[in-house]
Amino acid sequence: MAFSGQLLRHSLWSKLEFMRSQSMPPLQPNHESVTEVSQRKLKIRGIKSKSNCLVTLSMLNPQNGTSMFSPSNTIKKFYSSINNKDMNQLALLIAKDCFFDDFSYTQPFRGRKEALKFLKQLTTCMGENTQFCIERIYEGVDLTIVVNWHLEWNKKQVPFTRGCSCYELSRDGEELVIRKAQVIVESPIKPGSLAMEVFQKVISICDAFPEAAEWLFLMSPHLLQSIYRIALRPSLRPILAWYRKLWSIIVTILTLIYTISLFIIKKFQK
Repeated sequence: MAFSGQLLRHSLWSKLEFMRSQSMPPLQPNHESVTEVSQRKLKIRGIKSKSNCLVTLSMLNPQNGTSMFSPSNTIKKFYSSINNKDMNQLALLIAKDCFFDDFSYTQPFRGRKEALKFLKQLTTCMGENTQFCIERIYEGVDLTIVVNWHLEWNKKQVPFTRGCSCYELSRDGEELVIRKAQVIVESPIKPGSLAMEVFQKVISICDAFPEAAEWLFLMSPHLLQSIYRIALRPSLRPILAWYRKLWSIIVTILTLIYTISLFIIKKFQK
């Protein structure tokens, strides 16, 4: 699933104002019902998972007023279904007109069929021992939610797999389904200050030629895609292929070292 400037073009989250809090407000002395508490308009709730790994889903909880159909529980169910490779359950959580935008891809996935195809590839790549682990959930107004997560292999965090996902849900009867999703994943390439220097030079050119920059970025967005497809992609593909091969070699070497270390440890224990 790299960071992208596309986030600025999306207005999906423009109406959100997030505030973190440690817990839900307590019940009032007049003993309001769970339904009244859950339907009360809360400006924002910051929900931190009690454990790093997502294991089970909470049903109706009188202490915090949340139900199995709340946005946070719907998203927990979504990641739990991915971890369990339950495609049937995932299909029930994805809206028919779902717009799934993973910033690692040049094009978003439109509709339930494309989104499920992508999620099936994802669950296949994860293997048997890799799982999504939710770090924090931030629930906003109008059925919107933001999740910080990372991947773990055998309960050990995998490097360069931290991510942030933004979701907009809609109602399908009594249940909630995912209508829009934006996924941002930590990049393994860390340019640091170099990225800021390049950005500064690009912005200085735009400031020097504002009319040309406005036409280029606002009036003709498809021109940039064409330039990338014709001029950059052919030259970048060999580099990316070499990069993937390098990582494959590194993983193979680390796996070999790990296996040898376990063998030596077992020998000494005997």
